[in-house]
Amino acid sequence: MTGRLAAITTLLGAAVVILSQVVTAYALENELGEVLDTVTLLSKHGVITAILGLIAALATVYAVAAGNRMATIVIIGMGAAVILIFLFVDVPDIGSTGMFNTPTAGNLDATGKAEAGLWLELVGGVILVLGGLALRTLDEQQLRSIGPRIQGASTGKASAGGPSAGKVTSDKENTT
Repeated sequence: MTGRLAAITTLLGAAVVILSQVVTAYALENELGEVLDTVTLLSKHGVITAILGLIAALATVYAVAAGNRMATIVIIGMGAAVILIFLFVDVPDIGSTGMFNTPTAGNLDATGKAEAGLWLELVGGVILVLGGLALRTLDEQQLRSIGPRIQGASTGKASAGGPSAGKVTSDKENTT
């Protein structure tokens, strides 16, 4: 059950990272505190962070479906990359002041104020790192047990006499 919660949480973290790209990240305010314009992360640095979230979601599905522990390293790496983008690309713009051209008043001083999209990006990255670490603690069998059971899926070994013609037997059949 714990593994399933870790996988679901990791998928939700990837969704939060993707969602953060379209939610307002900065509000450009004048010296009176009036909002002149808003900026999303999608318009700031393109789709790169959304792609990182998508890769993390696909790696989570692959880790659970194939029982592959190496895919959890990809999840952790994508979360770390999102956090680094947040720290080195997005955070320096908080509180910075510059000229903003308005159609009615011309150039005005505007200051960047952090909004929800910026914090969603950070939270999503942290969830990806922690979820990836939680999934990393599971072995291959535990990872495979998280997903739904597929009838006819091969989980056993071939019989002792060598591989049979396409027939895969389960471990219970091999012990008798």
